[in-house]
Amino acid sequence: MKMQVTLSPKEVEQIVKEHLFTKFKTVGEVKLEIGKQSRGYGYAEETVTVFKGATCEVEI
Repeated sequence: MKMQVTLSPKEVEQIVKEHLFTKFKTVGEVKLEIGKQSRGYGYAEETVTVFKGATCEVEI
């Protein structure tokens, strides 16, 4: 059985933070980078929201 799960930005930040805790001693704030990008051509062009990455401060 398939289903879709929608995660809030806070939930995604928490998941990333928990993953980084397995690799680093200290994990600071997680910042998600979101942007806008044009896709398509001419009259079919539209602006969509895209995920560009995440920035995190960690201590080894």
